[in-house]
Amino acid sequence: LAAAVADYVRLNPQVSVDLQMLDRTVNLVDERIDLAIRTSNDLDPNLIARKLTVCRSVLCAAPAYLREHPAPQQVDDLSRHNCLTHSYYGKSLWHFTRRGEEIAVPVQGNISANEASTLLSATLAGAGVSLLPTYQAGIHVRQGTLVRLLPDAEPRVMNIYAVYASRKHMPATLRSMLDFLAGRFTEKPAWDA
Repeated sequence: LAAAVADYVRLNPQVSVDLQMLDRTVNLVDERIDLAIRTSNDLDPNLIARKLTVCRSVLCAAPAYLREHPAPQQVDDLSRHNCLTHSYYGKSLWHFTRRGEEIAVPVQGNISANEASTLLSATLAGAGVSLLPTYQAGIHVRQGTLVRLLPDAEPRVMNIYAVYASRKHMPATLRSMLDFLAGRFTEKPAWDA
């Protein structure tokens, strides 16, 4: 998102953008926010949403963790691992699809955080198994600093939306940025390539 915003203001130097990176859902009207980016499969029906792309996750661990703990061979094995969880998404239950079947496995661990980059750092340090967004963890899997686990079990895919409160009196800048973001992100994001 930061790279997309940087490109947008480079193309539109008269525009200023104030990014607020929050770990909570905001009330767009009360907090006077023009546009929010939300990763969710369950949006507030009172908001207008435009799907931008998807957020895939990867189940992974650092080689250091795997030297001390045998890699899980099936999804149920995760209940016996130290799973590093997100405070608001999948804190105690992780969802996968394997061969067309939906699977949910209870997980627990000694580190939970409200922000994925913190979980990424803990995972890289060998603290446990994580379910991380591919836009953050993908490069580490490709470099070998993280190992992808259970590749035949696909973690639940989330949608990424641009949401706003009203189409009435939409400023031209907001419409321009929305169109730019919709053109920038595709159904198969560049980070998953």
